[in-house]
Amino acid sequence: MEATGMIFTELFEAIGYSPHIGQVRFHASDKRFKLLIAGARFGKSLAAAKDVLPHLIAGRSTGWLVGPTYGLAQPEFRYLTTDIRDRLGVEVVQQKAGGRDGYSRVLTSWGGELWCLSANRPEGLLGHEIDWLILCEAAHIPREAFERFLRARLSTRNGKLVIATTPRGFNWVHELYQLGTGDHEDWAAFRHATWDNPLIAPREIEAARATLPPETFDEQYGGAFTSNAGAVYREFEPALHVVPNLQAPEGAIIYRGIDPGFTNPTCCLWATVDHDGRLLVLREHYASRLTADLHAAAIRAIDGEYRDRGHPIGQAWIDPSSCGFQAELAREEVFTTNAANQVLAGIDVVRRLLRRRGDGTPGMRIDTRCHNLVREFEQYRWHEGARPGERVPRKQDDHALDALRYLCLELRRRVDWKEQGASW
Repeated sequence: MEATGMIFTELFEAIGYSPHIGQVRFHASDKRFKLLIAGARFGKSLAAAKDVLPHLIAGRSTGWLVGPTYGLAQPEFRYLTTDIRDRLGVEVVQQKAGGRDGYSRVLTSWGGELWCLSANRPEGLLGHEIDWLILCEAAHIPREAFERFLRARLSTRNGKLVIATTPRGFNWVHELYQLGTGDHEDWAAFRHATWDNPLIAPREIEAARATLPPETFDEQYGGAFTSNAGAVYREFEPALHVVPNLQAPEGAIIYRGIDPGFTNPTCCLWATVDHDGRLLVLREHYASRLTADLHAAAIRAIDGEYRDRGHPIGQAWIDPSSCGFQAELAREEVFTTNAANQVLAGIDVVRRLLRRRGDGTPGMRIDTRCHNLVREFEQYRWHEGARPGERVPRKQDDHALDALRYLCLELRRRVDWKEQGASW
């Protein structure tokens, strides 16, 4: 990753590209398959083009820009053509193809190829092998076009894939996004809102918020995967709440929330509260089809890491309906206490903590290692079949969120989250 960063830094300086922090995080990943999910005007097309530029100038590589229509792949095509021809001074040959008005193919002097294509007739893309592929506004490309006609183009040359799009409901792009937010060694996913681009004026954001339906605003500006059912935690923004290398303050008590399962995962979260009363979610254990003794061993191991750093281990709050699991954990010297389990009250506490404070920072931070908690935040939806006026969350994708809810309900008795303060 360090070598990749050096290549990007030198190249970006040469072409006069100064990425903002959200784009920097995207470029910093050296995963083979990367998704950039973002609201309009975040700069995702620009970032996608810059990300593949080293591959285009490295040698005899072939790259495709594929959009749902030819026109929707043109922004990335123009960015790349301008960079290699005008900013790097490379001699290129531009060609027209398919009877289109504009250029759709660029050839470099060393044999590199850049194609701008449409997914309208994906069968015409068969029989080729390529080195890299950008799917432009991929959420509007049919699943079949990617799975049957595009994905295999990358296999022969171990090609790179970049997906840059504003979301469009819970379609196939959302499934790949979930893959990228997990532990998969080849996939990485990033999600940002329009306002993460510092060049967008706050007045413009608020004007859009005032005139658009909430679901449309969340999707087109918030970069959120939305549906008619609505997200439970609309306040959650990965770029705001999720940070790397989150550390507990010196001497802070570490608390745990546990939601047990077997076929469904068992989740344990480790958290503390800093001197400003902010909840810090530090670690997660998330596994299914393990016996209680194995879960206990994993919990004791992480407890031991914090003890070694001088942190006292506080209470562990658990689903009060899990008496048998509690007894099994106790036999393995992991002792738990029944948690308060008011679902809606717990959701309201979590939502309050997610909101920005007066200084613009949120009342909760989550470490990037808590992949499943982050994933569940983005999937947790209100139940569509609830009676009018009734709020009922769907009982799925909620194991880490239940553990978090236990923590929040119990810790609010120890921390006045209206008056900031620490819990030790």
